[in-house]
Amino acid sequence: MSHAALVWIDQNECMGAGTCAQIVPEVFEDIGQGLWGVAEKAPYFEIPVLFNGGNGSGQGPAGHAGKARVPAELIDDVVDAVDECPGECIYLEPVS
Repeated sequence: MSHAALVWIDQNECMGAGTCAQIVPEVFEDIGQGLWGVAEKAPYFEIPVLFNGGNGSGQGPAGHAGKARVPAELIDDVVDAVDECPGECIYLEPVS
């Protein structure tokens, strides 16, 4: 499966609106305390990971260190989520 970009959320800027998850629930996840994070979920990834700052199985770093791969077929939706985010806290980076 092709991954065209990486996405992450700056939780310091997150307003907790959840607009991102309304647009692309396959990529964005509620991580508690009114914050949203990114995730690599089934059916796109064999091993799901929620980038929530935890250290248990299926968890990864949050913020800039916690970048989720974006499946190519979801890239346009993630761009829409970036554009619609009221906190302007979602960052999309091309895979180099």
